[in-house]
Amino acid sequence: MPYPPWWEQTITVYNKYEDTTTRIVKWYRTVLNGCFWKHTQDKISIGETVLATDYIICRIPKNEKFLEKYQWLSKPNDIMQEYFTLGTGDIIVRGEVDEEINEYATGKRSTDFLKKYKALQGCIEISEVEINTGTMRNDEHYYVKGE
Repeated sequence: MPYPPWWEQTITVYNKYEDTTTRIVKWYRTVLNGCFWKHTQDKISIGETVLATDYIICRIPKNEKFLEKYQWLSKPNDIMQEYFTLGTGDIIVRGEVDEEINEYATGKRSTDFLKKYKALQGCIEISEVEINTGTMRNDEHYYVKGE
């Protein structure tokens, strides 16, 4: 079954990997098409005070290259780039981006990257992931929320 027509966004997923032995951090990049992207807001009232939080939700169609985080982390480093995962702390940019994140180069760190792309075109650091796939599901997808 085709996905809704408003699932027309291209996104770039950056997966963070930290080697448990060397503690070196590396980022793996994957471009995905046919995704849903939406800015939204929640409001919470506490007495007379109203607190608003802005966040973005992204829905990614089911994909044969997706692995749950624990599965992705168990892959050898030289084939991790053949797959992607979604986990807390990973980054998604709206649009196709070929820029590299390098935690050891000034101006290329993940904090620099997030600041730049949030200002330019929309970018989130993942805070929540739901895997909405399986029997009897329509439009199987991965739901991601972030700020």
